[in-house]
Amino acid sequence: MAVLDVLVVGGGPAGSTCARFLAKAGARVAVVDRAQFPRVKLCSGWLSTPIWDVLELSPYDYPGGRWEWRTCHVRYGGEDRAISCRGWFIRRFEFDDFLLRRSGAELHLGVTVGDIARDEDGLWSVAGLRARHLVGAGGTHCPVARLCSPTRPLGPVGVQEHEFRADPTAIARTRLGRDGEPELLLHDDLSGYSWNVPKTDWLNVGTGTADPREVRTAWQSARASFRAAGHLPADVEAELDATKGYSYYLYHPEHLRGAARVDGDGKGGAYLVGDSLGLAQPLTAEGILPAVVSGRLLAEAIAADAPASYPTRLAAHPVLADYQRVFRLRETATSLRRRYSRSSMDGPTAPANGFLARKSRHAVSAGFAWMFSGARFPAPRLVDLALDGADWWLGRRGQGNVSGGVT
Repeated sequence: MAVLDVLVVGGGPAGSTCARFLAKAGARVAVVDRAQFPRVKLCSGWLSTPIWDVLELSPYDYPGGRWEWRTCHVRYGGEDRAISCRGWFIRRFEFDDFLLRRSGAELHLGVTVGDIARDEDGLWSVAGLRARHLVGAGGTHCPVARLCSPTRPLGPVGVQEHEFRADPTAIARTRLGRDGEPELLLHDDLSGYSWNVPKTDWLNVGTGTADPREVRTAWQSARASFRAAGHLPADVEAELDATKGYSYYLYHPEHLRGAARVDGDGKGGAYLVGDSLGLAQPLTAEGILPAVVSGRLLAEAIAADAPASYPTRLAAHPVLADYQRVFRLRETATSLRRRYSRSSMDGPTAPANGFLARKSRHAVSAGFAWMFSGARFPAPRLVDLALDGADWWLGRRGQGNVSGGVT
């Protein structure tokens, strides 16, 4: 049996990107996936602007459906705002198949991964294939992730979602903005958000919550809100009843420590990319960009004969470095909110509709839309210094960058 250089389990954006850059470097790569492509994938199909550079692809060269938007409609605290920013939406049914077919890898589709074994020569055996390196790219429940058992300090987020076809005239009549412009409903306690995305003759609607147990209730509330605003066609009730749930993990700095399990001689190992590792943006929960970033970085590490460097490459990449900052900002905001709540229990509170409250709601809406577009922090070093100062003031230590490590 011929020995592959790399075997990738999972043909989504993370796995296909990893396979493509390995194949470009001259490696023999195979991708195994239990699905036949194209396949239905529950996802809003949201791409932020950096992804095209990572893929080395122009958005205008992508042959599938593509919806570019330059305005994000955000509702928060009972107020609607149209915020200028930029991004794209695609249909995962088309996008994933396109990336996989252009990867240059051997494709073994419709193959279920059962046992994963390793022989005395250090070669991985999966579904009748053998390889020196094993990549887990099969999402939250990837069998390679079960094998590697990465640390999960926090639980998964929950999602309730559906994408369906509808009359394009009815969609155009009821959408809030132009075709492709997302409508986002931030939940009052900022524990999640809901969305309504028009894609000409397709609609993608859904809700995500930090606590998966709250997602069904949150979706029903969002559905009623979109309906009351007149932003859903009248004849799609049956489709709205058909939403399905799933869960995945947001970025946590500890996840990077489980990114690679490399042999002492560096000649083989097991690695996790994308949702198998848990890399989604810690506030907006964007998952496709970190998936392709991690896939490419792992491919480059293996091609350079330095797979042990993969976690460090992840931590140093600008996208993941910004995720670290967002994670720290979220943790700082939580600590400040708890401290403020304790200190103000017996004192006066600001009026809910006062000037400062309105400015605060506007800042939250604008900040979320800015992150939704995948924009970089303009002065990352100053942000790091501010976060270090906040950690000192709050009495926290060791909250800085985590560079990852090899287990």
